[in-house]
Amino acid sequence: MSTPTAAQRNHAIYEDMWSRYDLFPHDGWSSWSAIAPFYKPGRTLEIGPGKFPHVPIPGTHFVDLSRVALGALHEHGGLCARATTPLPFPDASFDLVCLFEVLEHLEDDAGFLREVARVLSPGGKLFFSCPVNPQYWTYYDKVVGHERRYRGSELRERVTAAGLHIEKVCARHDRMDGWFGAVFGFGTKYLGNFTARIVRHYLPRVAALPWEWKDGDDFTEAEQRGGVTVQAQKAA
Repeated sequence: MSTPTAAQRNHAIYEDMWSRYDLFPHDGWSSWSAIAPFYKPGRTLEIGPGKFPHVPIPGTHFVDLSRVALGALHEHGGLCARATTPLPFPDASFDLVCLFEVLEHLEDDAGFLREVARVLSPGGKLFFSCPVNPQYWTYYDKVVGHERRYRGSELRERVTAAGLHIEKVCARHDRMDGWFGAVFGFGTKYLGNFTARIVRHYLPRVAALPWEWKDGDDFTEAEQRGGVTVQAQKAA
């Protein structure tokens, strides 16, 4: 029997997981204030949002592996497509692309970033987030389908190689003690409904945490805290 690909593993994980959640409002994320100035209906793509989109649903293009998530987004006016490589869009289709907690799930993350740059228009913006610092790896990372945790230097290299320029970074807390990662990972894998209830309870206050942006591409603080959100731009 062949080993499942990362896409197959993630589909199995998230098709089940998203069935346990309702759509979360985009303006429930504090990130919306940073994204909003660049948002345009019809010219925005969000990749891998599941049921937690960070942009308004009506008129926005969405790509995801989960049919459950895509069905919910479509019902609320999203323009939806199953995830494929290459992305199913012409060059320079979008002025804004968002992918939150996606890159760490991909086998060919560098190639995917090149695809993102291809569908971005010149001067277009990219917002993405991911976990960083391999020393913080726990069982939870494995359970939710992470292929890696990044070093800042790796992120900088991949983004630059794709033809994108990092404008700002926002360090954020994404670090679990080993014991908590084991417990939370176990709950996510074997006690899905119970864990989902906990997540639904805490999600609004976690999503509302303020972002503290810093200009440039210094990932030092992000590596200490375990997570990062990045704003990048394609050359005009």
